Amino acid sequence: MNSKLKTALFSALILFVGFACSEDDEITDPEQTMGKVGNYWNAGAPGYQDGRFTISSNDNGNVVGTLVFQGTSYPVEGKITDQGIYDYVYSNGDKSKPFTLVKFDANVGDKWEFNVGNQKVTREVVRKSTEDDVEYGFWLVKTVDVEETIPAGTMVGDNEGEVKKIVWQFNHKFGFISATVTKTDNTTVKVSGYSTNAAD
Repeated sequence: MNSKLKTALFSALILFVGFACSEDDEITDPEQTMGKVGNYWNAGAPGYQDGRFTISSNDNGNVVGTLVFQGTSYPVEGKITDQGIYDYVYSNGDKSKPFTLVKFDANVGDKWEFNVGNQKVTREVVRKSTEDDVEYGFWLVKTVDVEETIPAGTMVGDNEGEVKKIVWQFNHKFGFISATVTKTDNTTVKVSGYSTNAAD
């Protein structure tokens, strides 16, 4: 599988697991968030082996974990608070520049932006459930759906991304629910979560 597509899929698998203006008010204690060491999420996509992400450390909400996917282990990082999930994908791991992936109390139309060189990546809430209407394992859950738009030419690390859009679904209790990844050639891959111990 193409390494750039792997990056997109890895992001989809791990970013269910991070800084916003109100972050100082957010709780980062892992005992009060889904960022507890040992928490894991399982997800899969058609045509690929299922993957599992497991948190191995949590320092003030900054989580480090391992994604096992297609027989290979990958270290990944993000940030989890009681109010949201953040990532460091576009800041190349710079923890002073986290990017909001979701706020659980966000409303449709809420938007977050991140400048990457002369490009601007946007994440906008496009849907929010008012009832349990999205399948997750054996349950129906509410989700906050965030559409991420990635302009052509946006660099992720040293590579130009091959993904132009991701529609994420998150739940305040279970975390990552799914991500529909649209590549620049307009093909799509849907990564679906199906189990986690984070809600135990």
